[in-house]
Amino acid sequence: MDAKSIRTKLKVRSNSQILMLGVALLAIVIAMCFATDRFYQTKNLLNILTQITCLGIAALSAGIVMISGGIDLSLGYIIAFSGCSAASVMAAGGNAAQGFLVGVLVAVGCSTLNGILIVLSKAEPFIITLGMMCVYQGLTLLVTKGKNIAVDTVGFTFGRDKIAGVVPYPVIFLITIFAVIYLVFKYTRFGRRAYAIGNNTEAAYLTGVKIKRNKIFVFSLSGLLLGIAAMILLSRLGSGNSTMGDSILMQAIAAAVIGGVAMSGGKGNVWGILLGTLLIGIISNSLNLLMVPSFWQYVVLGAIIVAAVFISNAGSKKR
Repeated sequence: MDAKSIRTKLKVRSNSQILMLGVALLAIVIAMCFATDRFYQTKNLLNILTQITCLGIAALSAGIVMISGGIDLSLGYIIAFSGCSAASVMAAGGNAAQGFLVGVLVAVGCSTLNGILIVLSKAEPFIITLGMMCVYQGLTLLVTKGKNIAVDTVGFTFGRDKIAGVVPYPVIFLITIFAVIYLVFKYTRFGRRAYAIGNNTEAAYLTGVKIKRNKIFVFSLSGLLLGIAAMILLSRLGSGNSTMGDSILMQAIAAAVIGGVAMSGGKGNVWGILLGTLLIGIISNSLNLLMVPSFWQYVVLGAIIVAAVFISNAGSKKR
């Protein structure tokens, strides 16, 4: 069997996983439409899309790192550190643009530092990012001193504003960012090299791919996405605090895995990550509408992750 045939089969299997995810998503939506009439109301549907905006961008950030064969356990605290840094700048008299820029640069710097440490130490990304998670948590507490930092700056309400009073701006940001990253990973050398590194680092090296540089670039791009997610979250909350990114890590990784991103790297689809995010958002919203106790959401989320990993591993064995 030639290489072209192998690539075609892999693409078909990847598309099949996305199709299965889409079918599962549709089944849940139909079931909820029968379960409660509050689910399909326009206000609730827009609320779901708004709620998953930060999660979706964070999941995309986690997904591209995983595609390249890494993992970032510090992304939740990078979001918190970024958001609180921006909030402190605006609370000190800075305008919205200055706060936004500082927040994004902090996130890019933190994530790039993760990449550099991983490349230089040649240690497992899991260990390095676990340690840096503690570092960023401490830095966030130093910035906030354990208190909320209110953001009253004019012009920093885009996270709550709507186009024509209907479509929230965060939803537009979410779709645009996913479209841009899809084009980058589909049609650029950088995207193809990220897949190659995650699939087989040694083979990528032998073909001339600069492994270290590209890994750092992947983490930098991940940081850019985390910075944007942090700014949207800060705008929606109206204040920065040290816990604003606590719940994002597990959900982001879960959305990526559910969307077909392999934990071992080299496999994943941008639109699959979006569907995985939608699935988590809809399940969470459904459980709330059905008045299911909040702690059951963790049980459901964990079960979904395990099921997704089983399906992914089954596909890997076939390949």
